[in-house]
Amino acid sequence: MTDINTEKLSVLLLGAGSMGGSMLKGWIEEDLLDPARSGVISPSGRPNIVTMCESCGVPVNPEEDQAWDICVLAVKPQMFPSVLPNLDWPDIDKTMFMSVAAGVSIETIRNHLKGAGAGNAPIVRVMPNLPTAVRKGCTLLYAGDDVSEEQRAAADRLISATGSAVWMNSEDELDRAMAISGCAPAYVFLLVEAMTDAGVAVGLDRELAERISRETVIGSGYLMEADPRSAPELSKAVQSPGGTTAQAISVLDREDGMRPLMEEAVKAAIKRARELAS
Repeated sequence: MTDINTEKLSVLLLGAGSMGGSMLKGWIEEDLLDPARSGVISPSGRPNIVTMCESCGVPVNPEEDQAWDICVLAVKPQMFPSVLPNLDWPDIDKTMFMSVAAGVSIETIRNHLKGAGAGNAPIVRVMPNLPTAVRKGCTLLYAGDDVSEEQRAAADRLISATGSAVWMNSEDELDRAMAISGCAPAYVFLLVEAMTDAGVAVGLDRELAERISRETVIGSGYLMEADPRSAPELSKAVQSPGGTTAQAISVLDREDGMRPLMEEAVKAAIKRARELAS
C-alpha cells in the first residue's frame, strides 16, 4: 500500500459518462485533483468533459502511463471483463480501485484485475445515486480489507465532493441499502407523477398540478435538510387531528398502502441486483 496525499489527489477516471462526469464535475469544483498526476479516459471525448478538464489542466485520454494513486472504474459493468485485465501502468497493484458498478462484488473485480497484475490491489465499492449530478448525492461505500486509512480518507473526500458519503459495514449491507439510495430517486419522481395525476383527477390543469407537486417535493427536501426533526415528527407537524392531511395520510398508511408497497419494491430491487450480479 502507498500513502496518499489527500490534499491534491492523483486520480484516473476510467469512463466519463453520466455518473463519471457528475463525479468529475464535483472534484473539479472542489479543486481536489492534482492535474499533473490525474487523467480521464473518455474515448468519445464528450465536449463538456473536455472543457471541464481543460479548465483545470487534467489531460483527457493521456498517452503517458504513470502510477495513479486512485483509479475510479465508471465504465459499464459488462465492460469489466474486457477492460480491467488490459489496464497497465507502473505499480498498478498499489493503486486503489473505486468501482461504481452496481452489484459487482469485490471478489469479481479482483478476478478481473488479476490479468493486469492488480489482483491484490485495494478496492472500494461505491454506489452513487442520481442527485450526485447536482452535488446532493447519497453515495454508499464499502472498503475491502486491503484499503488503508489514508486511502479510505481519500475515497471519502472524493465522494463528499458530490454529496453525502455513507460507509457500509459489509458488501451485503451495501447491496441491500442500494435499493433505497440508488433506486429511491425514481420512487420520488414516481410520487410526483402520481400526485400530478391525482391533481388532474380532481380537476386541476396538468401543468399546474405538476408544478405544485414538483415544488412541494423540492421544498420538503430542503426542509428535511434544515430541520433536525425526524421524518415521522415532520409528518405529524403537517397534520392537524381530524384535518385534511391526517385524512389523506390515513389512506396512504393503510395495511395495503404505501408502506407494504415500498417494502415490496425495495425487496424486488435487491432481488434483481443479485440476479444481475450472478
